[in-house]
Amino acid sequence: MGLMGLMGLMVLSTGCFDVVRPSSETQLPEKQSRLVLTGTTDDAARRFSELFSKRGFQVTDRQKRKNGATLYVFKGQRTALTTVTGTNRFVSGSTDTVGSTFYVLLTPEGDTTKAQLFGKPTLNGNEVCSDEYPAWVPDCVEDVYAGVAWHGREQVTGREEAETIRGMMLELELAASSGPGSPVVTAGPQTTEPAQPACVASQLPEWKTANAVEKKKLLERCRQESKDGVQAVDSK
Repeated sequence: MGLMGLMGLMVLSTGCFDVVRPSSETQLPEKQSRLVLTGTTDDAARRFSELFSKRGFQVTDRQKRKNGATLYVFKGQRTALTTVTGTNRFVSGSTDTVGSTFYVLLTPEGDTTKAQLFGKPTLNGNEVCSDEYPAWVPDCVEDVYAGVAWHGREQVTGREEAETIRGMMLELELAASSGPGSPVVTAGPQTTEPAQPACVASQLPEWKTANAVEKKKLLERCRQESKDGVQAVDSK
């Protein structure tokens, strides 16, 4: 088989391609990818460096931004996928490495630091271009393509990046430490409103047309359904 025929076979075996454009925000809302930490931006950077390092991602870049903010970039590989294609006369194999790039923007806010996180898949070291991304994330270089039938597409959906961010958030929240680099705990609003009963007889649809005997039964039913011991409230 000539060189041109061999190249044609390889192209036919790979099938169609389309652009890969997901990110962590495809799976995780932006508001769930930010938090406020105690201490300085350096304290927060050390904490995130520890968390990312445990997951196989290292700092590759640091950029100063306005208002004293600093952008940190973490990168790492997640897996290597081998694809074998061909016919009974020709077989070829290729290996693709799948990884992630994470951007962490740390902005000082008084005695605390606001942290914003965003992640994107990488394919063979190339960072994908996302459809939507925060303004503080640098523009991508060029689109990344993958075969429509490529068996590694589930690795570049943004799910892995979202789960990594979610996992770090949870680890920070569950950590016993209250020192620098820990999430700021805010007390919930105080309320003086009395606890509402689980069942209010007068609010049931049947109440309006019920007679005295039926209303009594509705009251008894609400008392039984009240699991916290609060008596059902009846309108006069």
